[in-house]
Amino acid sequence: MPRPFRTDRCQPCRLRKIKCDGNRPSCQRCQRSSRHCSWSDGIRRSSRSIASPLQHGQSATPPNYCVQASLDALISRSDEYVSTGDPTEALEDPRVAHIFRFYIGNLAGWYDLNDRKRHFTDIVPILARNNALLLCAILAFAAASQSSSSSGSTPLKNLADAYHLESVRRLLALMKHPEEFRTGETLAAICLLRSYEIISQNVTCQNHLQGSYSLLASHPIEIESGLLSAGFWNYLREDITVALIEKRSLMIELPDEPLPTRTECDDDLANRITYLLGRVINRCLLRDGVPLGQSEWDNLRDQLEGWRASLSSSFDPILTPHLLPNSSFPSMWTTSGWHAAGLQYYHTAMIILWLAEPCPSLINTLQHIERINSLESKLAHHATIVGRG
Repeated sequence: MPRPFRTDRCQPCRLRKIKCDGNRPSCQRCQRSSRHCSWSDGIRRSSRSIASPLQHGQSATPPNYCVQASLDALISRSDEYVSTGDPTEALEDPRVAHIFRFYIGNLAGWYDLNDRKRHFTDIVPILARNNALLLCAILAFAAASQSSSSSGSTPLKNLADAYHLESVRRLLALMKHPEEFRTGETLAAICLLRSYEIISQNVTCQNHLQGSYSLLASHPIEIESGLLSAGFWNYLREDITVALIEKRSLMIELPDEPLPTRTECDDDLANRITYLLGRVINRCLLRDGVPLGQSEWDNLRDQLEGWRASLSSSFDPILTPHLLPNSSFPSMWTTSGWHAAGLQYYHTAMIILWLAEPCPSLINTLQHIERINSLESKLAHHATIVGRG
């Protein structure tokens, strides 16, 4: 155990090695970055988690009775709401069954993008038949998705909101029992609820999910197998999506630790580039972050290029001229979703990294123009590949 020491920096600023004004409960840097500002009361402890939490089990969600009051109000506006307290009984309701089947047939594949074992398609629905929180999260996400595709159907939206609030209530209750909380089912439910918030265009209201994830991640997450692994990679991809939308760093930390080296299939390589993209985002899109030095920039580029060089020929896109006659991009496709996702993440990381390349301090005007032209060419190349996907 490392020797404790006193610090006047909050947890996020200390982890990023940047100056903190010491203001509590939230420093100005965290306020500007819309980041939860957590304090360790001057004591640093070692963390074994793959994703160091920014919130140590603290949830910014209103008390349980406030959630229940909001839930009661929504239930009164929805004649089709059925509680998931007894999953078996809930699934006997035709409306619940329809939404549940919609998730299995239309949405689960999103989560198995980089998972050849199809945990969210084949395992999660089975577990949800006996897990009220997981079933509730599925219904919230699936109803929100149906509402979105039905031009914002009010009954479906009310139903989605009601199941979302019920999920929050169940999460709050479950957090009182940490050992029962730290399961793959809980992490899967958190991922599904995060998708609900993204679809509902409520991506900034993630306090209870971030606090829940932090409590779960306060113990090591085995990222090479099982539902916890599938949940971690999904949570990371969702965090990346929101970070890119909001042009900021991730809500979770990705320590400078060796990446998993086991590569049984191409989906493992897709997960590896997900991790690398997350690290690039955290380093380059951190508001008020220190600019990259040349050696650090070179190291990140070498890791990305090392990943690209490690790919087998199965990642090579198939070029089919005129496959999509109405597209402005050249026709390019892959045989598996993780091939396309992996390549898109690689090119996205390279775009961010080229934008963060250190600029020589002593260059004349013509050299500066040449540098801009070169940057435009590199960005156009990577952006075209991303757009083709």
